[in-house]
Amino acid sequence: MRYQKNEQVGHFMDQEDVWRFTVEMYGRDGVAPLFLTLQERCGLDVNMMLFLIYLGKKGQAPHSISALEAAVKEWRANVIVPLRQTRRYLKNNPSDAAQSLRQKVKSDELQAERIEQHILCDAVQTVATSDPLAAAHAYLSPNRFDLSQAECDAAFVSLCRFMGVTNTASPLRLEP
Repeated sequence: MRYQKNEQVGHFMDQEDVWRFTVEMYGRDGVAPLFLTLQERCGLDVNMMLFLIYLGKKGQAPHSISALEAAVKEWRANVIVPLRQTRRYLKNNPSDAAQSLRQKVKSDELQAERIEQHILCDAVQTVATSDPLAAAHAYLSPNRFDLSQAECDAAFVSLCRFMGVTNTASPLRLEP
């Protein structure tokens, strides 16, 4: 296991556990298409959302979502977004060489997203929470994204349903 000690709060964040959780949740039916729609439509940071849900699963919430956003802002802007744009650009190029390059860029994009999670693990300062979904719900809000409250709420409910996440117990319960 790879643990990253967060010196500010004196705890260890298991980066591999965060990544396993992300891959598992993202792979559930309906999750990826909804995340990609939100990412495309309003710039939702899928990694951030999954990280916040992971923290909730552990009975934790970030002290500041804005601080986490600031921690990954430059990485996203200078690495993840350009890789994503390049991959999308190559998608419609039918040449074998372009498609081979697209697969390499896709792999690099995935690695960059994993590094973003490491940045989040390093940056997070957590507090205990009695509402394990509060931080994720607060993140997906009209204050951050060009969506109405009703659209944010509907997307959040759908994500929770697709991921099998319920808020009936603390910490967060995941349905099989």
